Amino acid sequence: MIEPDDYGFSDVQTFAHIGDPTPSPDHGVFWKRWFARLVEQSPVLETRSVADDSDPSATHEFISNNDVRIGCTLVLPANNQPVRASLVTVHGYADPGPLKDACKRWQPVADTGVAVLIVRLRGYPGSQIGIGDQTTLDQLGAGWVARGFAGKKPEDWIVPNAIADVCNACRVMRNALLKRDAQTPIHVDEHIDHPGIYLHGKSLGGGIATIAAAQLIGKLTGESIIDRLAIALPSLGAWNWRLAHQHSGTTEHIGKVLTHHQDRCEELINRLRLCDAVVHGKKVRVPTLGMLAHKDDVSPAPSASAVFNSIDADPGRKWRYTVPYGHFEGGIANARRHALFERTMHDFFNPAQSPIESMTPWEPMLHDGTKEPTP
Repeated sequence: MIEPDDYGFSDVQTFAHIGDPTPSPDHGVFWKRWFARLVEQSPVLETRSVADDSDPSATHEFISNNDVRIGCTLVLPANNQPVRASLVTVHGYADPGPLKDACKRWQPVADTGVAVLIVRLRGYPGSQIGIGDQTTLDQLGAGWVARGFAGKKPEDWIVPNAIADVCNACRVMRNALLKRDAQTPIHVDEHIDHPGIYLHGKSLGGGIATIAAAQLIGKLTGESIIDRLAIALPSLGAWNWRLAHQHSGTTEHIGKVLTHHQDRCEELINRLRLCDAVVHGKKVRVPTLGMLAHKDDVSPAPSASAVFNSIDADPGRKWRYTVPYGHFEGGIANARRHALFERTMHDFFNPAQSPIESMTPWEPMLHDGTKEPTP
């Protein structure tokens, strides 16, 4: 069995890796324009009335950028417990599977009083109505991440539009919990003033969740939009390093486009850095739980660490959970560490406790061990 490349880094170098935080020349102008476009519309969460053949199990939808219908499923407490927070969760680069299969995973979180919205990014199964399947390889051999990347305008690229999908998912859940959306009645705990808005993403979803959090945090005076963030093996970060060191996954797909458009290489690399999670992470100052791997080829361990390290949360509100291998089978010990992260994350998202209260029992297990903390 061939192990993932460790890129010649020691564990200390891997987990301490810092990406280039320098924004592209058009960063400020682009994201200001992007946000103005985002808030032009007020999307609402609705029960899906017309099935998406790519995943008929999507139960809900909302309209996002370019009138794309984003399919999703809402998981509510099975015990009729009142909701105290919402969680938006974003998938990775590979086919995430039917939405109905993801409900079982998130039901334990929902049962703590969290309304969980499982979303499918545009062009993935469940979000293909009117846009089609965007996950297949194009004529260059590039997949989803490269859709529109070489278009005339940065707005043509699928990635910033997918970030808008996640931001809009957070907006619809926030409005539903604040009773501003009559379309989605949710039994909200009347004894709390501020229902929490939580965000989770793995791999591709981890990078997108980081950027989405950065765009939402601090946008409304006196109000926090994202309250807790959990990212696992985050991608979409440290692009300059990845282009120099990695030759697989999303980097390979982007590399094929850059090779084909060598006359526009500088322009496209600047465009790529518009969606570098390392650049955006410095704006994220909320409690954050991150799962990082010692070794990972798909989302390289040094670049994933760079995304986590860029997040500007206070050291006492930032928890790094490590596993031996990321997108790699890695044996039973590795599988147990991944499974234990799920339990850690469930507690992290428990709205009945502060993140510090939730994470204190887990701190001895953040870097080693396969057993849950003793109650």
